[in-house]
Amino acid sequence: MLINDIITMLQAIPRILAVGWVAWFALGLALSIWSRREKLGAYAYASPDDQPAPRAKSGPRPSARAAVKSVPQSSGDAFGDLEQIFNDVQGGAHRLPGEVPAAVPPPPPAVSGPVRNAPVLAAPQSLP
Repeated sequence: MLINDIITMLQAIPRILAVGWVAWFALGLALSIWSRREKLGAYAYASPDDQPAPRAKSGPRPSARAAVKSVPQSSGDAFGDLEQIFNDVQGGAHRLPGEVPAAVPPPPPAVSGPVRNAPVLAAPQSLP
């Protein structure tokens, strides 16, 4: 594509469409500059009283008194402590008030019969 082709293509655009595009881009540029100046606070105020109050910065706020959580003392047996934690968890805590707990299904029966005596297949030694 040559420059002559691009110029010919631009000349083929209707004038109304070209004016609309220019107006749209000019409006977008003006809004972009206006919002950037507003974010930076670049407007001149007549007096210091006219300036808006500074915004609070984001981030954690320092607290006057730190809440201290009491941690239960460990017995020294890590697996025993873990078992106690798992046993203390209440089952079905997601139920709504007034609902009765659902019956726990029985564990599946142990595998027996021909499935237990089925031969174990060896893994392939190489790929084709």
